Amino acid sequence: MRVLTALAIGCVLMAPVAVQGQFSPGARSVGMGGAGMVYASGLDAIEWNPANLALDAGWSVGAELGGAGLINGATCDELMAILSAGSCDRLPWQWDLDATSCSPAIVSALPSSGAAFSSNSEGFTTAFGASAADLPQPGSPVPTLGVTVGSFGVRARSRVMTDATMSKELLSLMCEGFDPARIQEYAVGNTGFQTTSFSEFTGAYGATIGARLAIGVGVRYVVGHSLTRGRFFEPTVDLVNETIEVTGVAVESRGGSGYGLDVGVALDLVAGLRVSVSGTNVVQKMTWDEDLSSHVATFVGCADGTASCPGGDDFGDLDFADFLDRFEEQPIDPDAVSLPVYQTAADLFAGSYFPTVFRGGVGWRNQGTSVELVGVSVSPRGRQRNDWDERVSLGLEQRLGFMAFRVGGAKGSEGLQVLSAGVGFGFGPVALDVSGGFMSGGFDLTSGVLTPEDVSYDGAHLTLSLQVRGGGR
Repeated sequence: MRVLTALAIGCVLMAPVAVQGQFSPGARSVGMGGAGMVYASGLDAIEWNPANLALDAGWSVGAELGGAGLINGATCDELMAILSAGSCDRLPWQWDLDATSCSPAIVSALPSSGAAFSSNSEGFTTAFGASAADLPQPGSPVPTLGVTVGSFGVRARSRVMTDATMSKELLSLMCEGFDPARIQEYAVGNTGFQTTSFSEFTGAYGATIGARLAIGVGVRYVVGHSLTRGRFFEPTVDLVNETIEVTGVAVESRGGSGYGLDVGVALDLVAGLRVSVSGTNVVQKMTWDEDLSSHVATFVGCADGTASCPGGDDFGDLDFADFLDRFEEQPIDPDAVSLPVYQTAADLFAGSYFPTVFRGGVGWRNQGTSVELVGVSVSPRGRQRNDWDERVSLGLEQRLGFMAFRVGGAKGSEGLQVLSAGVGFGFGPVALDVSGGFMSGGFDLTSGVLTPEDVSYDGAHLTLSLQVRGGGR
């Protein structure tokens, strides 16, 4: 059964752990805990607030890489202990899934809902990680690139968004191993995953009204590469031969298109104060191709690995790459679809749109010091959103000579908290920024006691950006 866990988590961790996805657009904002919208400039303004393009003007060109991953219900160390994979720094194809050093006490302390995972990967980073491991390439390898000239800006970005869940029963089986005496207790529960890969091309424009007020608009065209939903079905048990059989199904739509409209307003007040408000995808639509394909695999496990399983024990013998290869692609015939494929495909398109994200903030800037307070809200809640989207962030930036130092924190819904830091280097018109931080949470602030049913988070994010700038204010 460990190999089922490898697939569910592997879908999330296809890229290196430090570069999973995009916590916030721009390394500056990441270093400030997600609070970088008020004074976002250049390429960052395209996604944070297009109105800022008119306030800063100038020109810029640059590229960006970033990543974030979040575990819900367990810590990274607990998960690695259950898998006996050794270290959170290891990639999925480096895990030792045959080890059995996990303590059952770790699983018993997890919430009854099990564990969940989410990531938002840069397409370029994810494709590179998959290629290095000789694994199927998800999405498009288009890197994040952009250019701004005066009040205009354009940007291209590819992303891979993934969510996966595993039941507590399955995690317990991973930890304790296959036991014929407990064969009727084996359960897959809510184990499954969903992945969306797409590229988006955004054009933005900002204009001033008077000396202090600016408004902006952004138009986004989305090219969908893949929308996938996978689930595992409850095992079939053979008590006579002491074998267990589990079927896994993934249903995929390989294409789609959509659009989104962004708006923003920025107002410079007195004494270096600025108020900023923006909405992303205030008008949006996403349509996926209904010509679906399925990937189906059946795995058999047994107590002795030889007598009842002449081909070997699938749950103990397959490695990560071999397990993925077992999912053979099959076109879906609407007139002859199997029940597992039908059940998996039933909710494929539910909520498969990009939500509207509202941001509001106030900032103060004087000389090389900037302080920003930003709140983020998501509504309606389409599937293509992050667990860490809703938050209130406070960040500080201090520029000293050719360097910039950043620190920030955020408080999110259901106890999620973020601590971040970053540093920037300016060499004439060239700016190199690196930022990262950690996500955690789950403490019951009411009683002051952490219980197994409390939400528990563990995650990290890292972003690097390189820009060349000129002109501006």
